[in-house]
Amino acid sequence: MNNPQTIRHLNEIDALNALFRSGGMSRAELARALGLNRSSTGNIVASLMSAGLVVEAPEEAKPGEGKRSGRPGIAVRLSPDGAFFTGVEIGVDRLSAVVIDLSAKVVQQKSIAFDSPNSPAEVVIAKATALAASVLPTVEESRLKGICVTLPALLDHSGTARNAHMLGWRDMPVTSMFRDFLPFPLDVTSENDANAFAIGETYSGNYGWSNTSLFLNIENGVGGAIIVGGRLFRGAFGFAGEFGHLTIERNGRPARRGTAGEFETLIGKDMVLGSYEERGGQPDLDHFFAALARGDEPARWIAEMWADHLSYGLAQLVKVLDPDLVVLGGSVAPIYPFVEQRVRDNLDSMLIPGLPRPKVELSTQGPSGAARGAACVVHQKFFTAAD
Repeated sequence: MNNPQTIRHLNEIDALNALFRSGGMSRAELARALGLNRSSTGNIVASLMSAGLVVEAPEEAKPGEGKRSGRPGIAVRLSPDGAFFTGVEIGVDRLSAVVIDLSAKVVQQKSIAFDSPNSPAEVVIAKATALAASVLPTVEESRLKGICVTLPALLDHSGTARNAHMLGWRDMPVTSMFRDFLPFPLDVTSENDANAFAIGETYSGNYGWSNTSLFLNIENGVGGAIIVGGRLFRGAFGFAGEFGHLTIERNGRPARRGTAGEFETLIGKDMVLGSYEERGGQPDLDHFFAALARGDEPARWIAEMWADHLSYGLAQLVKVLDPDLVVLGGSVAPIYPFVEQRVRDNLDSMLIPGLPRPKVELSTQGPSGAARGAACVVHQKFFTAAD
C-alpha cells in the first residue's frame, strides 16, 4: 500500500507532466487535471516551487482570446532552469553532446569530428566524457539530472555494449567507463542510438496521430526503432529494431564495414560516399548534397540506387509491422526529398494490394538527433513515477 510520501511524489510527477504538456495552467486548472482539491494542489505546487521546478507568473492570453479585463490570473509553469539533462552520442566519425532544460528546450550543443573505430575504446569514451563536461551548465550539481550515452550497439541492461560492430567493440562496459571518467558523480545510463533518436522524435509533438511508427537513423550504419502507442517497443531481450541487419541482397557488393548485402551497407554513409568517390566525387556529404542539388549525374545515380534499396527494405518492414509512419533521420536521410516520388512509386509496386503505404517523413532534428534523443531519455526518466 502506498504511503503518504509515495502518493505525494506520484502527484508531483503527475503535476510536472501536466505542466510539461500544457505549457502552464492556473492552480484551478491543475487541480482539475490532477483530480485533486485546491488545497492538495496548492501543497504540490508549493513543494515543486521549493525544489525550483516550477514558478508562478501572470497568465498569458490563449490564442483566440480577446483582451482580458481586470488583473491577469496567475499561471503555474515549469521553471526551465530547474533541471538539466544531457545526451552524448558516440558515432563512427563524430562525437556530439546536447543539453536540454526542464522544458526540453536545447540550451547547449557541441559536435566534433572523431574517428572512433580507429581509437581505443578508453580514448573514445574519455573524449566523449570531456565533451559532455564541456557543455554542462554551471549550476549546482543537484540540477544536473543525469547523462545518457548513446551509440550504435546492442546494449544490455547494465549498459555494456555486447556488440558495437561499427565501432569494433565487444562486451565494452560503456556506462561504467563513462561514469568513471566524469569529474564528479552523476547518474549515467546508456541507450541504443536509434532508440534514443526515436524517443527524441516523440518529443517533437509532430507524430501524436501515429499508432505504429518506425524510425531509421541512417549514418554509417542504420539503426531502427519501433514506437507503438507512444511507447518504445524493445522486444523480448531489448534488441528490437535492428533494421540495418536485414539481408536485402545476397552476394551484395563488398562492404567497408558490416556484412555485404545488409540494409545498412546499401543505404548507409559508407555506401553513398564510397560510390561517389568511385565516380570522381569527393567523399564528403556536403559535396555530395551540393552535387545532388545541382543535378549532377553521378550524385543523382547514387541517390536513385539509394532510393531503390531503401524502398525494398521499407517494403519488408511494412509487410511485417504495418506502420502508419516511417521517420528517416541521421546525416544521410536528407537524400530522401530528392527521391521521394521514386520511393513512393517503388513501395506502391512492392506492397500487396490493400496494404496501405505508410507516410514517410524526414526528421527535423538534424544530425544531432540521437544526442538530443539521449537527453530526452534522461528527461523522460525524470518525468516518470518510477524515477
